[in-house]
Amino acid sequence: MFLPPADEATQALEKRASGPITVPSLYLHGADDNCMSVELSDGMDALFQNGLERFVVPRAGHFLHLEQPRTVADHILRFLNN
Repeated sequence: MFLPPADEATQALEKRASGPITVPSLYLHGADDNCMSVELSDGMDALFQNGLERFVVPRAGHFLHLEQPRTVADHILRFLNN
């Protein structure tokens, strides 16, 4: 995930996928995630041409959709209905 892929086909696909994101986007991250640091998403707003809504979900770890399902669902539904 953090190392470049070894084969050329995957490198080409990764290059295509690593450009700016052109659709409105929602990013949810658990405040207590001990697998991926919430700071990984710091500053990524510049990659989203049509906006990025970023929420850190309290009392949720890496599996925030299982730990705080109502909160996650509420954020997703609000985002989709706007």
